[in-house]
Amino acid sequence: MSRITVAQLEAFYWTATLQSVDQAARRLNLSQPTISLRLKSLETELGASLFDRIGRGIRLSSNGLALLEDAREVLDGVEKIASQKHGQRVGGRIRVGFSEGFAIICLSPILAKLHQYYPDLSPELMVSTTPFIEPDLHARELDLAFLVNPTEHEDFRLVPLGAQPTSWVASTRWNLPAMVTPRDLMIHPIISNPIGSINYRQVRGWFASAGLSPKRLDICNSVAMLAHLVNTGVAIGVYPSKMADREVEDGSVRLLTTNPPIPDTPVFAKFPARADSSNIRACINTVREVLTELDYLTATDI
Repeated sequence: MSRITVAQLEAFYWTATLQSVDQAARRLNLSQPTISLRLKSLETELGASLFDRIGRGIRLSSNGLALLEDAREVLDGVEKIASQKHGQRVGGRIRVGFSEGFAIICLSPILAKLHQYYPDLSPELMVSTTPFIEPDLHARELDLAFLVNPTEHEDFRLVPLGAQPTSWVASTRWNLPAMVTPRDLMIHPIISNPIGSINYRQVRGWFASAGLSPKRLDICNSVAMLAHLVNTGVAIGVYPSKMADREVEDGSVRLLTTNPPIPDTPVFAKFPARADSSNIRACINTVREVLTELDYLTATDI
């Protein structure tokens, strides 16, 4: 009989997610040797190596990749059971924040499923960019938030959901090459979210990789309006790829193939570490179900 334990799977899951034994140990409030021992015991039980060493770092082996989703399902099941203690029910008010680009694509089906599954739950929604949502979450003015690349905080828990495909997007009116570099775009008007946002850092970092800056960089606080301005050919910008599906299909915009590429951006659920509840767990599980149905996120690259 297998002796695989929840503790082993938890050590594996967080090591894979955080790409570090040390960070997994901090996340679980355990010592690094304890995490290493649990990983070694799990590999012994499975008869397979779960990680490959890459220099000083690690990455999932093919066996580890195959196990990751199963481990997450087991841990979700354990948390679901735990949330039912003392007769906890799903209902009442829950204040939830959503990153705007993520919400534009996913919020409608998420809300519809919440209505279907949990008729007694009353979500109060805040939609903005992550830098505007996180302060409200940290001030306990929100109970839960779904954020793109949020900051870590010792009093808050991060639950990784996957990575949001992200691209440079441009109107087909622009005469751009098949492979686009920072030098190709620097002469064109660029638009991004405000300083401090993930979007702004993506744009600035992409040009900086070639030692360049765009000659014109306009700022817009709304992801939806940023996309509209790109669609109308006023500027070129970076945003979630699926936001452009309709315009790509009708030929008005194209997702640019770029060198360097724009990396996919990780999406997390974030909530106060001591405030886990049946309402929070119900929302996270519903969001995961919708994301799977939409095939919206890619697996986080470990």
